[in-house]
Amino acid sequence: MAFLDKLFKKKIEGKTVEEWYGLAVAETDPEKKIEYFDKVLELKPDFAGAWNLRGLEFVVMKRYDEAIASFDKALEIRPNYPEAKYNKEDAETELRKIKAAENSSE
Repeated sequence: MAFLDKLFKKKIEGKTVEEWYGLAVAETDPEKKIEYFDKVLELKPDFAGAWNLRGLEFVVMKRYDEAIASFDKALEIRPNYPEAKYNKEDAETELRKIKAAENSSE
C-alpha cells in the first residue's frame, strides 16, 4: 500500500497536485500563477484544465504565443474542450491584431 500512497500522493517541494492547484487558483499575480500551474503540470501533465488556465494567464500578460501553446496542449489532451478552443481562438485573434498593427506602422 505504501507504493500506491506514494504514487497517488506524489509531491513537489512538499505539496501535492491539489495543493499546488489551490495555490494557483488563489494567487493574483499571473507570473506566480503560471509558476504554480507548472508545478501542477509537472505532477500531472495530462491535466487539460490546468493547461487551459495556464494559457489564460499568458493572455493576461499578452504573451499570446505561449498562451496558444498551452491551449494546444489542453486540446491535445481533450480535443473537444470548448473553453480551450474558445480561448485559443481569442488568443490567435489578439495575436493577429498585434501583427496587423505592426505591419501597418512599417
